[in-house]
Amino acid sequence: MIDFLASQKHYIDHLSPVWNALPIELRHNFYVPLPIVDYAKTKIQKSSMYLFQYERNFPVDTHPILTCAYGDMLAAHKNNSLRKILHMEHGTGHAFGTAAYPNGNGKRDYVSMFLAPNEYTQKLILSVRPNIPCEVIGTPKMDGWFPVQWKTAEHMSPIPTIAIAFHWGDKHARPPESGSAWEHYKSLLPTLNKRYRVIGHGHPLAAHTYKEEFERVGIEWVDRFEDVLMRADIYVNDLSSTLYEFIVTGKPVIVLNAPWFRKDVYHGIRFWDYSNVGVNVEEPEQLFNAIDRTIVEYSNIHLHQRMIAVRDLYPYLGNSSQRAANVIAEYLRNNEL
Repeated sequence: MIDFLASQKHYIDHLSPVWNALPIELRHNFYVPLPIVDYAKTKIQKSSMYLFQYERNFPVDTHPILTCAYGDMLAAHKNNSLRKILHMEHGTGHAFGTAAYPNGNGKRDYVSMFLAPNEYTQKLILSVRPNIPCEVIGTPKMDGWFPVQWKTAEHMSPIPTIAIAFHWGDKHARPPESGSAWEHYKSLLPTLNKRYRVIGHGHPLAAHTYKEEFERVGIEWVDRFEDVLMRADIYVNDLSSTLYEFIVTGKPVIVLNAPWFRKDVYHGIRFWDYSNVGVNVEEPEQLFNAIDRTIVEYSNIHLHQRMIAVRDLYPYLGNSSQRAANVIAEYLRNNEL
C-alpha cells in the first residue's frame, strides 16, 4: 500500500487522478491539511483520508508515500527518514538548477523513484541522479482534455475572454527567470481591463497578492485554474506551467517576457526551447497588439509550435493517470511493499 501527501490544493489537482486510478487495495492514507479537506473531498474518491491540522505534521508511518512538491517531499522524509518516497513532478518540468527543481542537487536524494511528466524532464532528472529510477508518466491533471481539439475562430466567444496570470516571485529571484514578470506588467492592468473582457489568475503561492491587485482595478479574480481553462479564449502568462497546460485546451496563449529574463541563458522548456508557443511580448505596450493579433489569427496563430509542445510535453495524454498508477503498482510489487 502507499500513502499520498498534498499540502496545497493545486497539489491535490495533480495527485488525485493518480490516487483514483490506483486499485483500492493499494491505497492507504491520503494526507491533506484540515483547511483544504472540503476541496480534497471533491477530488479524491472515498478512501482512508487522514487530515493534519498543522502544516506538515502527520503521524509517523512506514508505508511508501507519493509527493509532488519539494516541500512535501522534505516533510515526508522528516516524518520518517526510512520511508520510501516516490516523487512526481507537479509541473511541466521547468528546471533552474536549484534544489527544488528536477536538475538540482541536494535533498532530492531522499527520493527512491521519480515520476517525470515527459522525456525532456526525465533527462534532466537522470543527468543529476542517474542511479535513481525515473519513469515518464505524463501529466495526470490534464487527462480530461484528451483528445486535444484545436480551436478555430468559430469556437471563440463573440467578446473574447482574456485571462492573464503570473508566476510567483520577482526579478530578485535566483535565477531571475524563476521569478515572474509581474512588476513589468502590473501597471498595464487598468487599461487592459478597459479594452478587453479580462479575468485574472496567478500562482497559488502568490495568489493573495495578485487577487488583491486584480480586484482593486476591477478585474475578476478566478481562483481555480480549471475555471480558467474553461472560460478563457486566450491565456496570457509569463512562465508558469499553466502556460503549457492551457495549450492542451487547443486555445492560444501569449507569452510575457521581462527585461530580467536573459535571452542568452537557457533553462529548458520556457527558457527557451518551447517559448515560441505564442506571440512573445517584451514590453507592456506590446501586449495590446499581441492580443489583437491573436484574436484575428485565432485558428492558426503559432499552431504548429503549440502542437509540437503538446506532443513533446504531454505524453500519455488521456492515459497519464493510469500510466502513473501502473508504474506505482509495479514499484510496490518489485519492492514487496
